[in-house]
Amino acid sequence: MQETGSGETGDEELPEFQDLKVRGRSVKTWSIGAGAVLLVVAAAFGGLRKAGDETPQVAAGTAIDAGQYEVTIQRAVIVKDLKPLFTPEPGGVLLAVVTKLKVTDHTGTTPSLDMIRLIGVPGVKDDAGPLGSTNLRDATMNPVLTPDATEDVAFVWQLPKGTKLPTEVSLTVQGYEHEDESILDHHEKWLPDKIVADSTVKVKDNRK
Repeated sequence: MQETGSGETGDEELPEFQDLKVRGRSVKTWSIGAGAVLLVVAAAFGGLRKAGDETPQVAAGTAIDAGQYEVTIQRAVIVKDLKPLFTPEPGGVLLAVVTKLKVTDHTGTTPSLDMIRLIGVPGVKDDAGPLGSTNLRDATMNPVLTPDATEDVAFVWQLPKGTKLPTEVSLTVQGYEHEDESILDHHEKWLPDKIVADSTVKVKDNRK
């Protein structure tokens, strides 16, 4: 009777992993193919999610859905002052971002002062709110906006003395989310949600 010792089996050369074949293709080839498929799936799903999370860059003149408001950035202007509403400190100037605003809610409200933020503007912190707002129709400070009626509204910042005046500004537009504060009296409120748009606009110097 012929013995089959472990030495005989051990003398056989086992095929390398990369040389094994499945359905006529090497395991190495299958592994590369599977990795490529995973990359494609990751790009298709993870990539789209990442793109969807990015804040859209919106050109001036484009309407932006900010929940409580429809916001259209029109232009940015530098002026010496806006007496009697806003006056800069001595040597400073005012920078106004002009928007078209429409309240989409059924209740009128004054423009939210956290709606617009200037980014990277010398002399203004990125999280600094404006001095206030005014409508261009009758120069009312922090005007009450009527639902579904569009108003030209300027948000006004001060640029300190000696600040290098920008030729363009980058800004963000805040979005708002509607909530019922109480299930008993249905007192409604709008809360800041997320930044819904970035924009870059040219600045016109109207000091002359």
